[in-house]
Amino acid sequence: MSQSRPDPLVGRVLDERYRIDTQIASGGMSSIYRGIDLRLHRSVAVKVLHTNYASESTVRQRFESEAIIAANIVHPNVVSIRDHAVSGSMVYLVMEYVRGRNLAEVIAERGRFTPRQTLSVLEKVCRGLAAAHEQGIVHRDMKPANVLLADTGEVKLIDFGLAREASAHTQSATLVATLSHVSPELVAGSPADARSDIYAVGIMIYQMLTGALPYANTSAAALMKHHLDSPMPLPSELVPELAPDLDELVRYCTEKDPENRPQHAGFLLDDIAQINSTLSDEQLDLGADELGSVADLTPYATSMPTSVQQRLDEWQRYREEQRDPWWLQPHPASDNESHGAGAEDSDSSDALTTVLSEGSHDAATEVIGADQQHTTVIPSLEEPNESESTTVMPREAHGPSTSSSATPESPARQSKAAAKREAKAWKKSAQVPTHRLQAPASAGRKVWISLLLVLCLALVAGAAWFFGRGPGTVLRIPSLTGMLQTQAVAQLDEAGIPVRVQEVYDDSVAVGRVVATSPDGGENIMRFQGVALEISRGPELFAVPELQGMTQDAGREKLKELGMTQLSERSEYSETVPAGQIISTQPEAGTQVPRKREITLVISDGPPPVPVPEVIGLSEQEAREKLTAQGLEPTRGDDRYSSEVPAGQVAEQSPATGELDRGQNVTLHLSKGPEYVQVPRVTGMEVDEAIRTLEDAGFTVKTRSVLGGMSHQVHMQTPMGSTAIKGSEITLYTL
Repeated sequence: MSQSRPDPLVGRVLDERYRIDTQIASGGMSSIYRGIDLRLHRSVAVKVLHTNYASESTVRQRFESEAIIAANIVHPNVVSIRDHAVSGSMVYLVMEYVRGRNLAEVIAERGRFTPRQTLSVLEKVCRGLAAAHEQGIVHRDMKPANVLLADTGEVKLIDFGLAREASAHTQSATLVATLSHVSPELVAGSPADARSDIYAVGIMIYQMLTGALPYANTSAAALMKHHLDSPMPLPSELVPELAPDLDELVRYCTEKDPENRPQHAGFLLDDIAQINSTLSDEQLDLGADELGSVADLTPYATSMPTSVQQRLDEWQRYREEQRDPWWLQPHPASDNESHGAGAEDSDSSDALTTVLSEGSHDAATEVIGADQQHTTVIPSLEEPNESESTTVMPREAHGPSTSSSATPESPARQSKAAAKREAKAWKKSAQVPTHRLQAPASAGRKVWISLLLVLCLALVAGAAWFFGRGPGTVLRIPSLTGMLQTQAVAQLDEAGIPVRVQEVYDDSVAVGRVVATSPDGGENIMRFQGVALEISRGPELFAVPELQGMTQDAGREKLKELGMTQLSERSEYSETVPAGQIISTQPEAGTQVPRKREITLVISDGPPPVPVPEVIGLSEQEAREKLTAQGLEPTRGDDRYSSEVPAGQVAEQSPATGELDRGQNVTLHLSKGPEYVQVPRVTGMEVDEAIRTLEDAGFTVKTRSVLGGMSHQVHMQTPMGSTAIKGSEITLYTL
């Protein structure tokens, strides 16, 4: 059997910073490795494009632009992008390393999830996806393999758009998506948007509830036709006891027409919260006896280093492996003889100093200078007396043999393993003292030393427990915003984190759900610090104050002092409230409302207008009484002549008709009776001239002919030479 070819990237350091340790995944376009950031001493995931893609400049540029886009999605449920670089012929992306398993592996292992487990995972998936959709970023490859379940209980999304852009520049004309989760519009060749991700999420819901794909065991062409034309199977067909709401959720997300789906993940998140709150515990925990609880979805923690000190220790070991200490390097006798102290003695002190780990009981410091060819060993904890010191022989006495009797070629042919064994034996013998400078410690001193050692070991063990498994353990707070209080408390209790609950008012988060945490989700804390949960009590209610009789500005100011800023106004006539003052509010005074409720102020326009009554022909007293009864104010105007209205009665009024506000004036003009004027004498005048003269005097004219009317002169008029009522008729006679 031939052995598999080792990965050439494993063990390589990219840009003198990222050491590649092991491959954890491989795909058609890239491979993912677990590595170490040697600068910050933390684990990272490194995604490296395959050579056939990385060699194209356009693909490299698009890969970089997509890395920038993905790096701007900052959310606890999205794997963070930490670096992007081009190293020679390689293009790579550095991401947050998440310990755990992807959702596809968990589904394959468990078979299916309970509804509660499904909704718990789905809620976190939608939170991360909503953060992308809000920035106009579409994932385009949503599937269980791109959902990570961390051993901390977090759920994170990966691969935002990277495969899409890289594939767009290959020579392949295939569909850029996973066929089992591709949306109908992508199959039809239309562009993808947030609703395409929703379709893929709907299929993920079906998978989690049933453990199977809706269109399984079919060819690629048949699978694409299913997405275009076939009705979506419902999960209750495989699990009959599922609640109808879950069937409706799958159907809603997988509508063939994108317009009929949730328009983005934020809307879907609201639907999930609604279903979670309406289903009973029996419906949510269907199959829990076999499938367990939400906590059972969390993968077991791996054994990789978790503390900073462990990472530093691992880094130091790596540094030591990258170079050979001076005692492991072959030194021919001729070199020592010709150069005295040796070439290594003139190097930096780093090449000559061994740093011991904290767990070592012997604290040793090697001091080697150009003029000092021996090693001074500081006493261990077993002999703490400062006056007791140990002198060891120089390196020539106890080090590796360099006598002239050795075969000159022997050191060159020694293997590295043999050199290490020789160095280890020399180091062990070098620490054996040749002389004792003082008498051995007494029995009492040994007891105290033993007690001190036990105390030190107890302190070290206690500190290790405190910071490793006890209250000092560093944990990352999961994202709990929007989660039900019982679920959030249960999740923190399972992690052993103390919980403090505080109820707060919130206008947007439903009652009983988490508004915020302190510290915030995603931050690291020690377990004993605990987490404070702010639980929504719903919107804070305030009583609408009594504002009747206040001015409009005063009423608005009082409402703003209570935090009520959503105000509107409308006007009404009022018989009792003066114009410009507040009649009432809607809702009424005393009603309990939230701050964001709109308050309408009803402003008085004063009394309503009244119709003007007709008083012509009435006496002045009668007219005044009638106008006063209507709320109007009568005033006396100048008197007028009137041939129709008797003297002393109202001949004219102003205004005569229409409406007036109460208190406005109506002017009365009383009649002086008919006006008498002198009738002009027009006999002997031509008829036309006579008519003009009489009309100018204010009379009307009537003509009559006598004896045929052959003459155009006035021979007689009636009346003549007297006064007559202005406007009366004058008769002219012609022959």
